Amino acid sequence: MINGKPLNGDMFWNLCKSYVDSINQGAIPSIENSWAYICKNECQKALEESIDLFAKTLSDEINNEGPLYDEELKDKYSTAKKNALDFFGKTAVGDIKDKFME
Repeated sequence: MINGKPLNGDMFWNLCKSYVDSINQGAIPSIENSWAYICKNECQKALEESIDLFAKTLSDEINNEGPLYDEELKDKYSTAKKNALDFFGKTAVGDIKDKFME
């Protein structure tokens, strides 16, 4: 755990990498800077996965049905967007996730 948040394997690896990079550059590792580094990486990964989820969800919905009216398409778009944003909210970590959410 760091800053009260549990780390997964990927986050722990990034934390270790951040410490090693700091030491190799002759600096003293900083937990605060390392946490910011982890948050940025996790948010970027969550953003990319959310975009993929949005595209797949919308594509699956549109491909499975015939021609759609405007309102039907808007509803499917809204559902795909909500699913992607929910996934991002659950996956991203740290205070920086609001910037990525935008």
